[in-house]
Amino acid sequence: MHLDLHVHCNTDDRDLIRKYVDNCIHNETMVALSGGLHYGGHDYVANEDVVKICQEFSEVLVPMAKIDLWDTPPDPAEARRYADMGVKGFKFIYPYYEYDHESYLPLYEEIEKLGLPVLFHTGDYAPNSADQKYRRPVLKNMMPIHLDCIARSFQKLQIVMAHMGTAYFRELAANLVKTHKNLYFDLAGCGAFLGVNAYQLSELMRSPLLPGGGPQAGMRKLVFGSDSYISLPYIQCQALNVYQQLLFRCQMS
Repeated sequence: MHLDLHVHCNTDDRDLIRKYVDNCIHNETMVALSGGLHYGGHDYVANEDVVKICQEFSEVLVPMAKIDLWDTPPDPAEARRYADMGVKGFKFIYPYYEYDHESYLPLYEEIEKLGLPVLFHTGDYAPNSADQKYRRPVLKNMMPIHLDCIARSFQKLQIVMAHMGTAYFRELAANLVKTHKNLYFDLAGCGAFLGVNAYQLSELMRSPLLPGGGPQAGMRKLVFGSDSYISLPYIQCQALNVYQQLLFRCQMS
């Protein structure tokens, strides 16, 4: 059984959800499903409704919550409230400040205490109307380097770097993953899992810092994430196929 840690709940249409769930069953894949209304260019299904959907389709779906990192300090109690509702992880994207801004650190500390993982979007982000409204340095705020402070400060917090920084920051992202025991990565999205070949990935993840020293040491920190949507289940099929090919070819390199 696989675990897809990067799936968006962009609709609460039960027919579409059922089709997505059937696709997951066919792929033998559990899904960490995230939604959340936020300040970026689109809104997904509210966290509370995602929890209900996951309870309804618990054979496949596991809820994650998206918490806004904006211009006022997030309340750490919000994380505990979601955990009490059954949320099994948290996602962050489109922050007002850098991910490691001091106002966000108490939230990460609380999540570390809860023993739940976090997923940070890193790298490319398509321009949209929110950029004109908020005028924030989006790519700078979501650079992988901002996960360094978080990984160092909260060493029991399991962190997944979504997209491995995409092409903009891939080498930096790989080095961070090799440095921190609690930092993992996915290649979610066509800009990531179709943007790097097996040879490139093997070279990026080769490290004397990790047990074994070869490329397989780093590849053990690869997490499956498709960046699929409830309304677009085929993306998971495509991603699963590409991940499997990458892993096989990396083993042969």
